Amino acid sequence: MKSGQYSKLEQKQRKEDYLNLNIYSEYSYSFNNAHNLKLMGGFQMEEMKEQSLKVQKAGLLIDELPEFDLSTGVDGNGEVQMPSISGNSQRWATVGFFGRLNYDYKGKYLIKISTRYDGSSRFRRENRWVLSPSFSAGWNVARENFWNNLQDKINTFKLRISYGSLANQNTSDWYPTYRLMELGLSNGGWLQDGTKPNTATIGGLISSTLTWEKVKSWNAGFDLGMFNNRFNASFDTFVRYTKDMVGPAILLPSTLGTSVPNANNCDLRTKGWELSVTWRDHLNNGLNYGITLNLSDQITIIDKYPGNDGHKISVGNNSSFIEGRRIGEIWGYETIGIAKSQAEMDAHLASLPNGGQRTLAAEWKAGDIMYKDLNGDGKISSGAGTLEDHGDLKYLGDNQSHYLFGIDINADWKGFDFRCFFQGVLKHNVWQSDGYFWGAYNNVWKSYGMKEHADYFRDAPVGLPGQELPANLNSYYPRPIFGSDNKRNQQCQSRYLLNASYIRLKNLQLGYTLPNTWVSKLGIDKCRVFVSGENLWTGTSLSDLFDPETVTTGSGNAYPLSKTWSFGLSLTL
Repeated sequence: MKSGQYSKLEQKQRKEDYLNLNIYSEYSYSFNNAHNLKLMGGFQMEEMKEQSLKVQKAGLLIDELPEFDLSTGVDGNGEVQMPSISGNSQRWATVGFFGRLNYDYKGKYLIKISTRYDGSSRFRRENRWVLSPSFSAGWNVARENFWNNLQDKINTFKLRISYGSLANQNTSDWYPTYRLMELGLSNGGWLQDGTKPNTATIGGLISSTLTWEKVKSWNAGFDLGMFNNRFNASFDTFVRYTKDMVGPAILLPSTLGTSVPNANNCDLRTKGWELSVTWRDHLNNGLNYGITLNLSDQITIIDKYPGNDGHKISVGNNSSFIEGRRIGEIWGYETIGIAKSQAEMDAHLASLPNGGQRTLAAEWKAGDIMYKDLNGDGKISSGAGTLEDHGDLKYLGDNQSHYLFGIDINADWKGFDFRCFFQGVLKHNVWQSDGYFWGAYNNVWKSYGMKEHADYFRDAPVGLPGQELPANLNSYYPRPIFGSDNKRNQQCQSRYLLNASYIRLKNLQLGYTLPNTWVSKLGIDKCRVFVSGENLWTGTSLSDLFDPETVTTGSGNAYPLSKTWSFGLSLTL
């Protein structure tokens, strides 16, 4: 800043030390050519230290000499200011002891037992330590004597089961179980003996019993290999429990006067499955090829949560934790359609004798949405907004991706190689609630005018002479309304629930490896030229406004993924 009394000098200092220490040892032993034993034990420690310093003084005299003893201490208002000095020092540490035992008998029976015992300085002494045991067992059925007659057809058949547990701190605070007090130096809002007093501000409420989240998983599956292992398949099914998850605070009366801290008050259950199928073969003409298909799905359900507030649900993307319900549920109205005339809208309202759609808006016209009376009470409403009384709201699905798949195809022949990889999602519901999707929004300055938004309701041509947009009674969008009244047509509903399922060519590679007899004379072991493409093609029913892989729920669209071509040369000397 400019020198003189209107300037100030500030210096900051920061120091950060991080230590991660791992010590372990292994021991292996085999006997009778049948029993194989392996032991491992170890110790892990993490320590994080942080320091910070800030010094500030007003009234720098000379720009070229930025020193504190060359500052007057007078601010821009001509008042003498005490030098500002700050400080900060934080530290956390974790320690863990771990061990593992592996045993197999002739490759037929396999057992693994492991455990961890971890402690964290972030939690109080009585909640600091957690034990996380795990085990797995496998049976290689194909190595049994009774399998000999099937060995030519089914080369590999292995059954396995496992249980595992992990612990998660799930906090970004240094010490979330201790209430903080902020101290201020001469910053009071009143004078006491001619000076401003020091202040102390008590921090928000904390949960003194906050501790580790415990994740416990059960898994069962099998591995299969057939036709000289040209065909391979693997299947797994799992259930994962998250115990003592840090969840939203239980709702308390507003007379409390402050926010309620999160606590270990929630249990989650995730169940799902994974399937992988591969075919690889080699033909007599030298062609090698393979194709792999992966498919998986999972759902997550709130097993326990005490703060349901009457099973409160919200229209649209439901963020409430409700015991027995899925994460990311979408609740909305069922759409009959857009009224093509005032007479059609009036007839619809007449069928609702107990208030029509007045809970959403007072006056309804042609081009507005007609909602369905699902509970038959003669009006359209969300009831009490609870799971027990949700009026005409219905469960439309959840906003999680389901049936994720991947297809990997590769081949090589006489130096030429080819690979393409597809990935996608077979089911993904998205509810968009902002102006990027709707076009017309709260006001003109927050609205958008994309090509897709021209497909809105018009019962007569609009626009300048010679440039009119024709009438559009079979539109996708309702009539555009600017201002808060547009919410009448933008309620979460079945008509505008987006289907974000897709298939995308994520990667395509073509290459050629020059014959060794050509390149060896140049001292080169291998030379390959290739061309590669990323995100080259996408198949989806989603509007071009959104990218199905990056579309966000409720708050707009993320930046679309780029389509990329690259060319290269790979040399091995």
